[in-house]
Amino acid sequence: MTERGQSPFSAVLNQLCAESESVNGRPLSNVSLAAAIDVSHSYIAQLRKGQREPTLNTIESLAGFFDIHPAYFVGGRRDRAPGSLPQDSFHARLNSLFDLARPPGKGEMTLDAVVATVRDRGKERGDTNWTISPSTIIDLRSGKNTNPRLRHVVMLAEVFYLGPDYFLDAELAQRINSELRFHRTMTELGVSALATRASGLTEDVRTEIMRTLVKALRPEAEDEIAEILARPSRTVQEPAEEER
Repeated sequence: MTERGQSPFSAVLNQLCAESESVNGRPLSNVSLAAAIDVSHSYIAQLRKGQREPTLNTIESLAGFFDIHPAYFVGGRRDRAPGSLPQDSFHARLNSLFDLARPPGKGEMTLDAVVATVRDRGKERGDTNWTISPSTIIDLRSGKNTNPRLRHVVMLAEVFYLGPDYFLDAELAQRINSELRFHRTMTELGVSALATRASGLTEDVRTEIMRTLVKALRPEAEDEIAEILARPSRTVQEPAEEER
């Protein structure tokens, strides 16, 4: 995964292992790292060689071991600032994105459209294996699969023109969700040009703009919009935790 100038996962992992050796004065063995995050040492060896792909759980476990942010593995932030680590499930984040990214008055992006978009992105990459199946998307959205592979995280983020750190960085996701909600509301009010000009404003300012415009242009919808603004995103019931 080298989009947006980011390094391959294996390169980041090897860099972190080298940093650990520099700090502790001794090499960090695959056996020690594997034992620390409860996986096999052969799996760690394959990850470091780029022969295997990590899952979301593995990324989060490795990030905890190295005391970095999970988003760092995909070109995002390194610090584990309070409030930046996701507290909800992957499928809750994914469903929120599907919901917020849909055009006003229209349904969510269909499975066929997602599959086709990923396939087209694969053609751009020159990778015929860059595909995702409808059943994989269904399982991820329903919570049946709570531990996606990194490639699927990247694919789904790209469908919505986002980086994969959207799914790993709670602060980033909150900012993006706020902007999506603002733009959709402005479009529904027929003032989408204002939304473009206001994209750099803080969430509180955007919210106040929305309330003012709704009161002036659609007073009958004031209570409905206020209720929408009060909830950060759509959530779904958490599934039982599955095996890594």
